[in-house]
Amino acid sequence: MTGTQCQQARLRLGWSTRMLASKAGVPWYAVMNLDYGTGEVDPTIVDALARAFRQAGVDLR
Repeated sequence: MTGTQCQQARLRLGWSTRMLASKAGVPWYAVMNLDYGTGEVDPTIVDALARAFRQAGVDLR
């Protein structure tokens, strides 16, 4: 998942970065780093974010 995909999915669901982080069980700054491309994000965090989106009905594959 790219940062753009993450941001678009998050906005489509009406979620803030903090809400996504809470639903995925990851640190808020990790969502910010992916959303805005400001840092490296561990693949396990990307997996957790994708899982949160899938549980909400958004599949990014």
